[in-house]
Amino acid sequence: MIDEIKITSLSGRGSVTMKTRDYTGYWLGTVDWGQVQGQHQTYKYYNQVGENIVSTTVDSRPLSITGWVVETGAGDLQSRCDFLNAFLSPVEDYELEYKDRKIQFRPDCSIAYGRPYLQNNNKVRRFLIQATCPYPLFTGLHDTAAPFDSTGKLFRFPTNFGQLAPLVFATLDKTYSVEINNSGGFSAGITAMLKFSGEVVNPRIKNLTTGKLIGVRRTFQRGERLEISTTPGSKHMTLWTQDGGRENLIKYRDVRTSWLQLEPGRNLLALDCDDLDQRGSMTVTVYFTKRYLEVE
Repeated sequence: MIDEIKITSLSGRGSVTMKTRDYTGYWLGTVDWGQVQGQHQTYKYYNQVGENIVSTTVDSRPLSITGWVVETGAGDLQSRCDFLNAFLSPVEDYELEYKDRKIQFRPDCSIAYGRPYLQNNNKVRRFLIQATCPYPLFTGLHDTAAPFDSTGKLFRFPTNFGQLAPLVFATLDKTYSVEINNSGGFSAGITAMLKFSGEVVNPRIKNLTTGKLIGVRRTFQRGERLEISTTPGSKHMTLWTQDGGRENLIKYRDVRTSWLQLEPGRNLLALDCDDLDQRGSMTVTVYFTKRYLEVE
């Protein structure tokens, strides 16, 4: 049962929260996530039984939300309807949050209200929102971070609590590989943040699970920061210099590499560069967002 959702305007119009049995706001009725259809490209030989699937594309997702605006005795029924009418527009984009996941949509038409008297009177008004989600997958509300470092626990009992020697609880060491578990149902792009504390020539990040890697053919100096995004629709390579300048490094992308993705399940990422001793001059954190086909 879906008992609460939050709709946020990506154009800066604010947000609306809808809950079940919410008399003072917007009473949430049913939410229909629709079904996502897959389109298969096939071929077959002469006299072949059945077909061979070459590739599959995933269509957009229809979305439908019903709810009620209830008069509370404060005479604000019409004003809350007016807000919905102005808030939802078929020429703007919105983000819907449900539990720990979100999806973007655009309304197909203006908000519709019920016609029968029981659905539209001076006490209650039933509304319907119909929309399309061009990107049909749900994503996590927040990115997952995977730093290339390790924490070693050193605190053990019994202890003298620092009376004879300094008390060390843990150590933080730099590593050159990290295991990431993509528990989503689809591959996911990454955003890698690289900070340089010394000279590094041609840094690369490799997915040892798939054998693919992403790299930049350039020498970086102390104080510089590099951001690499392999997420479809927002791929970029951006450098921040020590003096705060910003530069597009897409022209320095290693053409032998690909836009690395995290496959569903276990992925082992490793740092690389021309001189392996220079890996100690990089501090790297990888961020990614899990993607899901359904939420129920």
